[in-house]
Amino acid sequence: MLPRAAVLLTLALIGSLLKVPVVLLYALLAADAAFFVWQFIRFQACADDHLRGMGSMTPVWGGYLVLLFAGFATASLWWGAFLSARPPETTELFTDQMDRLHAAEYELHLSEDRLTLSFTGTVDFGLTKRTRILLKDNPQLTGVTLTSPGGHIYEARGFAKLIRDHGLDTHVVNECSSACTVMFVAGHQRSLAPGARLGFHSYALEFGPALPNLDPQKEQDKDRAFFRRQGINEAFLARMFDEPSSDLWFPSPAETRQAGLLVP
Repeated sequence: MLPRAAVLLTLALIGSLLKVPVVLLYALLAADAAFFVWQFIRFQACADDHLRGMGSMTPVWGGYLVLLFAGFATASLWWGAFLSARPPETTELFTDQMDRLHAAEYELHLSEDRLTLSFTGTVDFGLTKRTRILLKDNPQLTGVTLTSPGGHIYEARGFAKLIRDHGLDTHVVNECSSACTVMFVAGHQRSLAPGARLGFHSYALEFGPALPNLDPQKEQDKDRAFFRRQGINEAFLARMFDEPSSDLWFPSPAETRQAGLLVP
């Protein structure tokens, strides 16, 4: 029993001080298993001597029972030791996984002078939250550049509110269509890069009948009212949602200027 006690004492001392390497655990396990087999063989030899001397079977069966319990205790001890040495990998939460997947649909980064926030990609879940954090950490921001085919209108509205509340300017680098135009028109000053354009179309439900409580017409009216508050003229407001949701209307530079979309 003494060799096994030495092995287990070594494991207990090392485990209390540091994380036991798996290689060392295997070495200690092999030594403990070898000593356990030796222990059983020696017990069996003693039991045979006891029976040859016409001894009772009671202590022999008692010894077998002790060895059985010792085997279960040893298995439990080693199982716990290996679990401690190899903790299970942390499983990514579903919410964290979805945030990561949504964030992969777009890019948010600061300019070198840290005065402009650049947004490129699809307007997706989590955009408003990330932008709010960036604005909090960078109160010196003065503008936002946009390049996006659109996306989720609710996230676009949240982004637009942040732009308006912070008095940021908006500038389109390439194309800003659909929900992106709500973000653009929220700007204090609004401009387009040479060749850049704005795209408009009517709203449609992404999941169709699965969202019966949402009315695309009411959602269009909400955003039309927002455009009106931002100084867009009535002629443009009457035209902006005429294009089918499967297509886009790109107003000409002259129409864009006349509508009041560009400021100054």
